[in-house]
Amino acid sequence: MTARVDERGFTLLEMMVAVLIVGLVVTTFMQLFGASLRLEQKARGFDEIVVRGRQTFAWLLACDPRADDFPWSGTTDNFTWRLRLEAVEVRPGPEAATQSDEEAVTLRWTSELYRLVLFLQDAQNPGRHLRLVAYRQVSPGYFTDEFKEKHL
Repeated sequence: MTARVDERGFTLLEMMVAVLIVGLVVTTFMQLFGASLRLEQKARGFDEIVVRGRQTFAWLLACDPRADDFPWSGTTDNFTWRLRLEAVEVRPGPEAATQSDEEAVTLRWTSELYRLVLFLQDAQNPGRHLRLVAYRQVSPGYFTDEFKEKHL
């Protein structure tokens, strides 16, 4: 009598290799999925601070900084912010220095340039912060000397 070998189906070794491959694929997928959830949460937090910063900055830019009740710092929801005003010095370009006295042209800057810097900090998460900058061109004398001494 001869034993008949049925060759239909999979061997135990083939099944173990298939289960191993499926396990590796599922593990990799779960790790990628977890990482994408963490990145999405981080991005959502960044979006929140950017939106809050832009809203606060737009509101501050619409106000007159010379007013006595102008807010230079404050809190909005879970965020603390402060505004700084800096004078910007405007210098002639390098090409003006190479000209001779006969060719030199005197330019008069008819306005003053200031930089407004907003610092926004998440009170609950100190690692989340934002810095926004805007420039404002004003006529000479717009800010008094007393104002400049106090806020610059």
